Amino acid sequence: MIHLRHVLATSFTVVLSLVTPAFASAEGEVGWGKTLFHGLNAAILFFFIYYVFGPKVTAALQSKSKQVARDIDEATRLQAEASARLAAAEADLAALSGKASALLDELRREGEVERDKLISQAKAEAERITAEAARTAQSEIARVKARLEAELGNLAVEAAARALREKTTPADQRRLAVEYLTRLEERS
Repeated sequence: MIHLRHVLATSFTVVLSLVTPAFASAEGEVGWGKTLFHGLNAAILFFFIYYVFGPKVTAALQSKSKQVARDIDEATRLQAEASARLAAAEADLAALSGKASALLDELRREGEVERDKLISQAKAEAERITAEAARTAQSEIARVKARLEAELGNLAVEAAARALREKTTPADQRRLAVEYLTRLEERS
C-alpha cells in the first residue's frame, strides 16, 4: 500500500508539472488562478481514482506479488530438485565409470588367463605331437631295421650258400654228409 501511495504522489507531481504549461494562455502569461484550479481538479481526480480503484489495484498488485513469490518458491524448489537430480546423476555416472573400469580390468585379467591357458595347451599339444612323432619315428626305424636285418640275413645265407656251392667239391660234400650222420648217431 505504501508503494501505491508513492506511485500516486509521484504521478500527481509529474502531471501537475506538465499541466501548468498546457494552461498557458495565448498571450504568453500563465494565470495562477487557473493553474491552481486545474491542479485542484487533477488532485481531486487522482484521489477519486485512488479511492475507487486503489483497493482493487492494491489487491491485484498484492495477488500478483503473492503469485510472484509462489513462482519464485516453486522455481527455487524445482532448482533444488534439479540440483539433487544432477548430483544423483553425477554420482551414478561416477559409479558407472568405476564399474566400467572394474569390468574392463576383470575382462583384461580373464583374457590374460585364457591366453596363458591356450598357450599352455598349445605347448602341451606340441610336446605330445613331438613325442608321438618321435615314437612313430622310432617304431618305423625299428621296423625298417628288422626288415633290413632279415634281408641281410637272407642275403648272407644266399651268399654263403653260393660260396659253398662254388668252393665245395664232391669229396667235401661226402665228408660233410658223413660228419653229419655221425653226429646224428651220437646224439641218438
